[in-house]
Amino acid sequence: MSRKGSNEATLDGRHIVIKCARRRTQSVGVSLQMLPTLDAVIGAFEQDDGAFEVFSLDADIYRGRMTPTRSRGASAGRVGIVTKRVFTDEGKRIGSLRIDT
Repeated sequence: MSRKGSNEATLDGRHIVIKCARRRTQSVGVSLQMLPTLDAVIGAFEQDDGAFEVFSLDADIYRGRMTPTRSRGASAGRVGIVTKRVFTDEGKRIGSLRIDT
């Protein structure tokens, strides 16, 4: 991890950000300010059984496929959203994991 409390990290020499989506959430968002510094976005999508399917999506693909957030709050105009479908269709599956609490 890049620093304490951050979701940015280095993975295999690449600058990445890790984004998680709960079971009913079908997209993840990345700050437009952060995006130019990234090599990839890691998306972890919760499945019905509680496990997370994890995918890596190249930042160039993310930029090309993102849409603006529909938020009218603080993230309005500042976050690009990409759907889980883009991660599954155009990304690379890293694996599945379960977090035991």
